[in-house]
Amino acid sequence: MKPTRFLIPTLTAAALSLATFAGTGSAVAQYYGPPPAQHFYGDAEQGLEQRGFRDGVFGADRDFQNHRRPDVNNRDEYRDRRFGSDWAEHEYREGFRRGYYHRVREIYGEDRYR
Repeated sequence: MKPTRFLIPTLTAAALSLATFAGTGSAVAQYYGPPPAQHFYGDAEQGLEQRGFRDGVFGADRDFQNHRRPDVNNRDEYRDRRFGSDWAEHEYREGFRRGYYHRVREIYGEDRYR
């Protein structure tokens, strides 16, 4: 007897049982749509955040000089819209908030405003 006579039917049966075990859903590719849009503004984002940081430090100094309580929401520069796009506004405001509270911690001490 030739070994190939039994080998081919045995391999066919094994392949069919494996396909049944794996299920029919795994053989079908699923499409979830295009990847989400990613905006890479690079230097523009970093520049806006740095500008906001500097403005936030200056705003905290002004609040301290005018004996106002430290609150970033009291600053017009933080509240008012200055830019046409949402991403630019977000970057500026995040930088402003970080700079403001960085300076407040320097003025009043680390533990008071954490």
